[in-house]
Amino acid sequence: METIYELSIMVDLKQQVPIFLKSKHNATLAMQIKRDFDYHHNLHNVITHALLHLLCQVSASSRFVPVTSRNDILRKYLKPKLNDKSLSNIKKDIKLMLSVARKKGGNLEMKLHQLNSQSKHTKLVGAEKLYNLLVHLYDVEGIESRLFEEGCEAEPGILYMLEEQVEHGFDQEHNQVTPLSMLIQLERAPELINSINAHGLFLAEMKEWNTEIHQAHILVHPA
Repeated sequence: METIYELSIMVDLKQQVPIFLKSKHNATLAMQIKRDFDYHHNLHNVITHALLHLLCQVSASSRFVPVTSRNDILRKYLKPKLNDKSLSNIKKDIKLMLSVARKKGGNLEMKLHQLNSQSKHTKLVGAEKLYNLLVHLYDVEGIESRLFEEGCEAEPGILYMLEEQVEHGFDQEHNQVTPLSMLIQLERAPELINSINAHGLFLAEMKEWNTEIHQAHILVHPA
């Protein structure tokens, strides 16, 4: 007779479905696993997008942005999420985040970074990969990144990305579906290609390079 462990890993060759998922009791377990995954998946995405939003907002400011202002930026971003039905499974978590932002002495950005680092079960996907790369470019290369706003004059040395590409560059499964453009006016811009590639999450190529005014159009592909 097979042991419980052996039964749990037997596979129905016809349907390629693990047998333990077919029983009524374990189907409930499977649904619980899915609920847990959906919960962590939503929480992970909201945290990542909130941090990416904060990074772009802070980078766009010419002044130092204190913790209280950072809390306000995150609070304004997160509050509408309470009405998003697709995020109903993390509504309590969002409320807790908002309470940290409102609390005297609270630092929501630091709390989100802590939660992000604790999330070991989820691979780097979608916007998190992009956020990770932008932080790398800031920490290692000293390059700030901003979303390009139409009508605004681009500043030399700032890495610009197009908001529409960031929003629509990844599908529902978080796979990158189109190259992402990075625009920068910087004499050493060609060196960023190697830095991005060495980071490991994306592959970069120089799409256009103006040697006279040092303007670069870098395309970033999934690694």
